[in-house]
Amino acid sequence: MIILSASQVGLSFGERTLFSSVSFDVQEGEKIGLVGVNGCGKTTLFKLITGEAKGDGQIQRTKSLVLGYVEQHVSNDDATTAYEQVLSVFAPLMALEADLLSVEADLRTAPETALAALTVKQHALQERFENEGGLTYRSRTRAALLGLGFDEAMFDRPVAKLSGGEKSKVLLARMLLSGANLLLLDEPTNHLDIAGVEWLENYLNAYPGAVIAISHDRYFLDKVTKRTFEIENKKFKAYQGNYSTYLEKKDRERDIDQHHYDTTTREIKRIEGIVAQQRQWNRERNIRTAESKLKQIARLERDLVKPEKGPDAIAFHFKARNPSGQDVLMAEGLAKSFGDRTLFRNVDLHIRAGERVFLLGANGCGKTTLLKILLGRLAPEKGSVFLGTGVQPGYYDQTLAALHPEKNVIDE
Repeated sequence: MIILSASQVGLSFGERTLFSSVSFDVQEGEKIGLVGVNGCGKTTLFKLITGEAKGDGQIQRTKSLVLGYVEQHVSNDDATTAYEQVLSVFAPLMALEADLLSVEADLRTAPETALAALTVKQHALQERFENEGGLTYRSRTRAALLGLGFDEAMFDRPVAKLSGGEKSKVLLARMLLSGANLLLLDEPTNHLDIAGVEWLENYLNAYPGAVIAISHDRYFLDKVTKRTFEIENKKFKAYQGNYSTYLEKKDRERDIDQHHYDTTTREIKRIEGIVAQQRQWNRERNIRTAESKLKQIARLERDLVKPEKGPDAIAFHFKARNPSGQDVLMAEGLAKSFGDRTLFRNVDLHIRAGERVFLLGANGCGKTTLLKILLGRLAPEKGSVFLGTGVQPGYYDQTLAALHPEKNVIDE
């Protein structure tokens, strides 16, 4: 059953067309990847689907459609915890639970003449509460937060004190539990560690509703999606299959289009040679032949479509300003704690020139803290760090705190 359809949808900003002639259907339970280069209009298409933006064409939503889409802002109310924020999606169930408790209280104090009516009401409320998931909504809230990387100690942390990534995960948990039958996921794996991504993949594969996911994580798309929507060169196209299947089909299409273009171009040049030869002879029969061949060229040129270029690729090479010695970084016996919580201890490192090192661990285990200690921005509790001769560290901070907001992009 189709739950959403788009017909000839497009959007322009002044003279700039973002995309046009976008048409597609979404079936119940479909898992779809939406791909394209940054700036092609993927998030804008989501906003057209939700009604947040208006464009050309039509988007039809069935009466049964319930959209789930992460809103831009999360409450910063100091009194609201992460757990309470996610639990709030079950507000109707919590109201039903309160009604049920009220009836149970009335049963203990009501006169005998009112007991029969109250018992019937209690039974009806209890049945509705259980059918709508009242017995499991709190455990589902806990499971979603734990699956996305929160630990129990973070449940009661005020939302205002969460990092940007943690707030994004709160919003994601709310949406997953919202009861929507179409989820619009915009880069859902951002801010998730490996365990969180795996949990989300399993959750979405078991999820009965439909999903459209924007992601640059090809492995996530391969594991979750069975259909791919592409926006490229202001055009939209749908493919059956996950991201890897889409790439194979896309490459085949480009090869076929290029082969057809090259073959037709060669044929046009061959016929142009015949026309030139016939004109040289300049007899009536030759002139008629030349005119016939010119019509043939016109037909071929009319149907000739030059293959569109793929997205431009950037080629660049970075190198160190000055070479370092063979020993780049050494650490011995590093330890760090915050209060009663020990992040790590007995950390020994020896990194040599040219090595590529992957630092792996769950969110909150101390990876960033370790980097800051290695950079000298944070003092270790124990141990020592040595940088080798000629070593000049470069640091990419996940909070982007080193950027100067008053500068323009090229100057910065």
